[in-house]
Amino acid sequence: MIEAPQQRIFGLDLLRALAAVIVVYSHADDLLDAHWPRDPGASALDGVDLFFVLSGFLIGGMLIRSGEATGIPLWRRILDFWQRRWLRTLPNYYLFLIINLALLYLGWAPGSLHVNVLAYFVFLQNLIVPLDLFFWESWSLAVEEWFYLLFPLLLAALAWQRWPKWTFLAATVLMISVPIALRYPAVESIDTPFMLGLLVRRVVVLRLDAIGYGVLMAWLFHYLPQILVRWRLLLFMIGLVTWSIAAWQYNKNELTYQGTTFLVLSCASMACLLPAMAGWQNGGRWMAVVGFMSRISFALYLVHMPVRALYLELMPGRSVELSLLLYAGYWILCIVLSALVYRYWELPFMALREGLSRKILVPNVPLKAGSP
Repeated sequence: MIEAPQQRIFGLDLLRALAAVIVVYSHADDLLDAHWPRDPGASALDGVDLFFVLSGFLIGGMLIRSGEATGIPLWRRILDFWQRRWLRTLPNYYLFLIINLALLYLGWAPGSLHVNVLAYFVFLQNLIVPLDLFFWESWSLAVEEWFYLLFPLLLAALAWQRWPKWTFLAATVLMISVPIALRYPAVESIDTPFMLGLLVRRVVVLRLDAIGYGVLMAWLFHYLPQILVRWRLLLFMIGLVTWSIAAWQYNKNELTYQGTTFLVLSCASMACLLPAMAGWQNGGRWMAVVGFMSRISFALYLVHMPVRALYLELMPGRSVELSLLLYAGYWILCIVLSALVYRYWELPFMALREGLSRKILVPNVPLKAGSP
């Protein structure tokens, strides 16, 4: 039987680290424009979607276990889920929102200062219509935060006292199917890849399904473990092949495909990788390196764009040798700064979660697993 992931698992850490590396690599692809052409496959290797799917898998497992708990009111379980998610994500988000505002104000980063930047403080920058002012990487954090908020509320609406397995599945299917249905008419008026990325790929209501695929796999992981054990390697191969085919087709620049079918195939294929990766418990000598990169991945996602903005001022006119040296320095600086953010900013906030959980869930009431 596959155990639900609670401790660090090498395979999942590897996926998280890979997602971060893909994002940083694809966003830094233009730093060497003067000497090498950009990688044509960088846009199809979507590390952000891998983050989405993996996040859905992990929070899906948390919510399923919480939904089966007895003796604790539903509203307390939802509140505990929110505090744990928000103490994990919001401190970093607001830190880098302020940093990006400061860089923009000082003229060290591109963008526009406008009264609408206030929308960024409540994750409204791309809920339905993108503002596209600055801090462009924040679009994905808005998708996650809205999913964290809406999905538990949908579960509560469908099953007020408990979250039985079929209610959970119905809520998950809704979170997947509605964005897919909305994307088809949204793509019809799109005529350039840039506008597709802006008006479809980065809009919250059109991308919630990306996290939903991970939640769906968490449901299968929890309720059909024997089947996943038997077929996990086949699922893994199907996922890799489907992801490769989807990425190959993506490069044909067919906008309708990129905004509809590709987003489904890409995220669904990533979800197929999860059972096998969740069973990869130990990475041997790579455990430390991969674990480190996984732990700093969230900080790395937020650190690399401000560093990139500063590097864009340094790179033009440099020789090949100096450009390569600066490019290596870009990676080193991003990793070092991310490690510092993780150690001195993220960890202190995450350390608060257990104490708050005890207060919210009422410490004298035991948490028992009920029947599905």
